[in-house]
Amino acid sequence: MMNILLTGSSGFIGRELLRRLSVKLGHNVNTLDIANGVEQDLMYCQFPKESKIDLVIHLAGKSGVRESIKDPSSYWLNNIEASRRLFDNYPNTRILYASSSSAYEPDLNPYAASKYCLEELAERYPDTLGMRFHTVYSDNCPRENMFWKKLRNGTLEYTTKHYRDFVHLQDVLDAIEILIAKPLVNGIIDIGTGSPVRIQDLAPELPVRLNTPGEREYTCANTEKIKGLGWKPKYFIENFLTKEDKGNIISITNGEPL
Repeated sequence: MMNILLTGSSGFIGRELLRRLSVKLGHNVNTLDIANGVEQDLMYCQFPKESKIDLVIHLAGKSGVRESIKDPSSYWLNNIEASRRLFDNYPNTRILYASSSSAYEPDLNPYAASKYCLEELAERYPDTLGMRFHTVYSDNCPRENMFWKKLRNGTLEYTTKHYRDFVHLQDVLDAIEILIAKPLVNGIIDIGTGSPVRIQDLAPELPVRLNTPGEREYTCANTEKIKGLGWKPKYFIENFLTKEDKGNIISITNGEPL
């Protein structure tokens, strides 16, 4: 059993990871999440003593491209400065932290820039691993503004020609579980399927928006590192679509219908 500090414990990934860590794996999990009160804000909170923590999993932070364009300073504060304070409090503890596939193109928007700078910051600490999550989805998504939630509940208004590497939440949790057990893996690691699909093909009946400032055209995870650790995705997006939808999706990795 490990003593784990989990930030962002009530978020989309965090709440399910908390359940897996504590219930399935039997770890003792300390949580910090601003949703539980300002006293758990990483900029001001009292952290548990480093001697009491075996591992930090840092999922807290702001996400969202469009919102980052409107309010870039809050992304710097929450994704960089808050992380710096966390890292400084655990200089000798292993830290797994949430990055994003957006970090591949940091010049596109403030969110991407904040994740790239977070990765640069983490390099200054001896035992960190950045998890570059691709487009995580689940039918249990609590956030109404996420693409997959809008698609499933019929509130999606438009699509784009972008390609996204959709990775299921349960596969993400499996990957994190493996990374916890691999203490010598550091640096950056992609977590995605390696098989992107075009957004337009998920809902071809909807209008296509061409002007999407700050958005990446194409994302595809480099899965060599994570698969080398024994991970492979169990879920693919076609399993969550209707038969009609499946015929519209083309995997660009093999050029055949999924």
